[in-house]
Amino acid sequence: MRAALALLPGLITGLIGGGASTASADDAARGGAAGGDVLGVGAAIGAGGQGSATYSAIDLGLNVAWRGSRLGLGGRGVWLDGAWRTRDWQSATDAVRVLRLLEVAATPGGVQLALAGGRLAPAQLAHVADGHRAVIDDRPRTGARAALASRSFAAGLEIDDVLEPSLVGGALAWQLAPPWGVVAAAAIDPGAASESRPRPGAATTLAAIEIAVARRWEHTRARTDVGVGLVGEPALGTSAVAFAATTLERAGARWSARGELRGGTGTVGAAFGPLHRYERTRHTGDGGFGGALALGVAGTPGWLELGVRARPDLGMLATASAGAPMGRWLQAGGWLATSRDATAGAAELRVAWARRMSSALELARMITVTDEMEPVVAWSASVWFGIASD
Repeated sequence: MRAALALLPGLITGLIGGGASTASADDAARGGAAGGDVLGVGAAIGAGGQGSATYSAIDLGLNVAWRGSRLGLGGRGVWLDGAWRTRDWQSATDAVRVLRLLEVAATPGGVQLALAGGRLAPAQLAHVADGHRAVIDDRPRTGARAALASRSFAAGLEIDDVLEPSLVGGALAWQLAPPWGVVAAAAIDPGAASESRPRPGAATTLAAIEIAVARRWEHTRARTDVGVGLVGEPALGTSAVAFAATTLERAGARWSARGELRGGTGTVGAAFGPLHRYERTRHTGDGGFGGALALGVAGTPGWLELGVRARPDLGMLATASAGAPMGRWLQAGGWLATSRDATAGAAELRVAWARRMSSALELARMITVTDEMEPVVAWSASVWFGIASD
């Protein structure tokens, strides 16, 4: 039924999952985690510039892989213009941020169960959240995600940041009477109403609830879902959505396309996108007509996805995500989201010089929202050198 169910093993984390800065000791120590039981430690140092300030950092990490499960712990200390950045570790609760990666999966009785934590891949919850990212700055975030799935049923719950959430939601899909099924999803931003200075006329509560029906066609190495539904946003309005999604396995790759058309009141599909933390107080809820289209391909070398969304109150949004994470010596990844008002993104190129040593180049355009709801845009560039155990 659509990647609302992108809550399953293998889609739990992303190479450029959180925000601007991703090269770290936990990545360096991850090494052969996929190949068996592993215990690894690593350290990395970085230097560069962030906005008008010089940037330097040290990163420490510990990784464990055991019986198909993975755990990554780590911490980063950052100095801007030589001064320690205190915002990352202000209270005891910030200790949660040492959890960077958690993946646990099991298949009892043919039912897939999965639990993930740390820096999660962007959220895809039916038609209420589309590529929502936990962060568009370089503040560490720790989220949680749980899912279960069988041949006819899948469900998941997630929170993007357990300390400063901007998305709490879940989705389910049930093949009630094959080939017909039901899709349901809900999401809420607990922090939107607490923002101190929202834009005049903007919504102060952001939540969305969806119910939809869909028909599925399945063939060898191909699947297509087509459906219609309603998305209600309390205090904002209701919109109708018609959607289609298809996947095809050909030439050693998985090809995908998904699209939708919307009309009505409310945000019309714009509430929980990749720039949500910046746009959360800018929705007017006036409604109108909108739509979206995304095309992607994924294979052993990497993946590429391009998307565009028409939004009545915030204008066009274009997105891109690409990565080549499987290279033995060279890896790369990045993402970009741009609208008429803002652009954010990050990219990383990593080179493994030896078995235990690697270096990386990171570039990012970050958006930090101040307490007065003023956006601060900054470019960041840094070079990293890391060393890790086996």
